[in-house]
Amino acid sequence: MTEEKAEATKETNLRYASFQHRLGAIVLDATLMFLTLGIGWLIWSFIVWGEGQTPAKKILKLRTVNFTNGRPATWGHMGIREGLIPITVSVASTITGGIAYIAWIIVEIVFYYTKNQRTFRDYWVKTAVVNES
Repeated sequence: MTEEKAEATKETNLRYASFQHRLGAIVLDATLMFLTLGIGWLIWSFIVWGEGQTPAKKILKLRTVNFTNGRPATWGHMGIREGLIPITVSVASTITGGIAYIAWIIVEIVFYYTKNQRTFRDYWVKTAVVNES
């Protein structure tokens, strides 16, 4: 079997994370961030981003994968996905008085219920969140 066929097969066997799993990861990440005053969470994040995970995704056995080849997302993908995009939304929210933040949440939820359970951020960075448990 060629590598391309193996990659295509691997992609179709991915088990996408449910809305509840993803929401649990968001809540757990926020809790860990609060408990470690942000510093411990940030250090842990920098370590596990190379595996396509955040601290909560690591605990919950979720992984962010590159949607085109099914491999774990790179550190760069995770940096954009988990760092740059939220910072951009925060700046836009400050400028718009919070409207951009509300719009972002709505767009993320609406996109989740499209094909492959991917959010707008997933489409933008070409990733998907899968359940490995």
